[in-house]
Amino acid sequence: MKKNLLLVVVCTLFVTSAYAQERGFGYGIKAGVNIAKVTNMGVDSKVGFTGGIFVDYRFSKVFALSADILYSGQGGDDTLEKLKTDNLNIPILANLYLAKGLAFKTGLQPGFVMGAKIDDTPVTDGCNTVTFAVPVGLSYTFSCGLLFDVRYQIGLSNVFKEQDKYRNGVFSIMAGWRF
Repeated sequence: MKKNLLLVVVCTLFVTSAYAQERGFGYGIKAGVNIAKVTNMGVDSKVGFTGGIFVDYRFSKVFALSADILYSGQGGDDTLEKLKTDNLNIPILANLYLAKGLAFKTGLQPGFVMGAKIDDTPVTDGCNTVTFAVPVGLSYTFSCGLLFDVRYQIGLSNVFKEQDKYRNGVFSIMAGWRF
């Protein structure tokens, strides 16, 4: 009887400990590469840097909310002109864990254009300073804290104030560390 009780207590502590590790706040850093394009503009993709910090809260083994603050180099290149924008993106994501460490992510991302140039000419005044996108992606976090994040941002807002058909499409690959 005592052995059975001891076994139940040990199993309960183990399950409770494992469950407690799956809940709560986390934070970290991430950095990587963007492959960005402005749709309908006739430019090729532009490779740029992305990186920043994130915070998340795991409500259960299968659901978490997260928010990032990311610098994002975006734009497009062609043989005649190069568009480069410097953005501060703040994706707010729902994370659905499909397996331990593997999450499907989607949400809404407000973005703030901090600067824009076509070739070396500033065009920030002609850009919408606030944009919105829907990020969709996958991430994997190892038990040691190392993480990989892949996502595509579907632009909902126009890049330029006077033209309504140019939107950002950004594919990002990032690595980071969750503390």
